[in-house]
Amino acid sequence: MNPKLDAIMELASRYQYNERHAHQVECLVGTLFLELEELHNLPREDRKLLEYAAILHDIGWYVSGRGHHRHTLMMILQEPLPAFNRSEVTIIANVARYHRKVLPTIDHTAYGILSEPDRQRVRQLAALLRIADALDRSHKELIKELSCQILDDRVIIRVVAEEELPVELAAVSRKAELFRQVFQRDPVIELQKPKQATEEGVLETVG
Repeated sequence: MNPKLDAIMELASRYQYNERHAHQVECLVGTLFLELEELHNLPREDRKLLEYAAILHDIGWYVSGRGHHRHTLMMILQEPLPAFNRSEVTIIANVARYHRKVLPTIDHTAYGILSEPDRQRVRQLAALLRIADALDRSHKELIKELSCQILDDRVIIRVVAEEELPVELAAVSRKAELFRQVFQRDPVIELQKPKQATEEGVLETVG
């Protein structure tokens, strides 16, 4: 039994979350976190907060598609989540809020009140969430496997999918700025088909 996960799932279900998309993003972002540990140097506990933010990132659609990221922030902050301390709730809410649109700024109250270390955590985690969300932009769960190679000027994100990913690639391009700022590298997507990936034997299963 995991009371934290139970609380997240209860909240997500109550607001009729898109189950397939949310959990695909959860898997993708969890793998990105592990693959890029040497870049972000965050504790493993932050992976769970990131995954919880991924599950909840679109619940604001329950209120409205317009500005749903802001609705998501307020919904998480206002919910009773006794399994979490206030710091954890605030991190989850901010990371979910910044999965799209404008980048974090201290002019945003919920972000501005954070300590400087927590602001940096939010920026790093949100940068990963933006990429993971973009990689399921079509909501079709096209990516089956993912791995990363860290280079001096870029991070190569190798993904396995049975078809081309024009929607996802365009989304990554639109949402990559925070990743560039935080990690000082460009995220570069390399697509492999399942047969090619099997032959090369280099990819880690998502999740």
